[in-house]
Amino acid sequence: MKTSPKLAVLAAVSAAAIALTGCGAPSAAQEADDGTKTKKIAVLLYSQSFEFMVALGQGVKDKAKELGVEVTVLDAKGDSSTQISQIQDQLAQGVDGIVLSPNNSAELVPGVQMIHDAGKTVTTVDSVIPGDIADAAVAFDNEKAGKLGAEALAKLMGDKGTVLEYQGAKGAYHAILRGKGFNDGVKQFPGIKVIGRDAQWTADNALSLTVDNFTADSSINGLFSHNDEMVRGIVSGLSQINKDAPVGAANHIPLVGVDGTPLALDRIRNGVQDATMDQNPFEMGALALQAQVDLLDGKQVPKMQLTDTKLITKENVDDPALWGNIFKD
Repeated sequence: MKTSPKLAVLAAVSAAAIALTGCGAPSAAQEADDGTKTKKIAVLLYSQSFEFMVALGQGVKDKAKELGVEVTVLDAKGDSSTQISQIQDQLAQGVDGIVLSPNNSAELVPGVQMIHDAGKTVTTVDSVIPGDIADAAVAFDNEKAGKLGAEALAKLMGDKGTVLEYQGAKGAYHAILRGKGFNDGVKQFPGIKVIGRDAQWTADNALSLTVDNFTADSSINGLFSHNDEMVRGIVSGLSQINKDAPVGAANHIPLVGVDGTPLALDRIRNGVQDATMDQNPFEMGALALQAQVDLLDGKQVPKMQLTDTKLITKENVDDPALWGNIFKD
């Protein structure tokens, strides 16, 4: 997942996560009960300024307690050069391996090469590094999420009409795959036309695009957003142009997002958003740490592991297993 807004309510959580070590495990200088050295792993996240990445970091920390390893979780605050510096620092401190959520995949290629030059292994999480050069990767099935979103939206639209697709940043890993899955899914419905617009993952851009595109094309009767953060702007834009009829109303415009954030679940409960796709960051964090530990133990690890997704609607929005509900609790 990629998003950009800084949520003030999470600032305290983010600050605490910047240099959190141990997670209940013994220090790297200590030995486990069986006499083996405790593994020390650096977890370098591109940001901890929003719910998804905070939850991903928590998934890592919970898994670290289970596995008895020591993790240091660092926040790059959305800066690739900071991540490169963190890699250098953690290698100098003698970490055994690194879990990396790259801020920008291409810009982190030198960092991964640096890790390998030091004789260490790296597992990427949430995004990937070009050239398939990481030792292992854990990501979300973005393409499937896009396809399921298309099918759900088509049903809500009666299989005909015009969709405004709010795309993530052009060229971004998540945006490419979500867009591909969505547009492939829409091909099943020849009565639906798609208008794609680059919203750069932000709510502000989504608001402007909503107002501008509805002004230019009154035939739009379906909305698909590459993430749930942009939905905030979509909803505000619809309100500005008096097209914010609630779910169930005759003139409601169906709206489907991706991520399954706590706010998205509340919007579904309140009849503002029709559906979203679940992307579980707790699971992704746990899988990434497990993969890195397995690499250190010399085990065979899949080059790529994709976490699954499912459609969230008013019928299952209160499922306690959804990450958006777990995070709120």
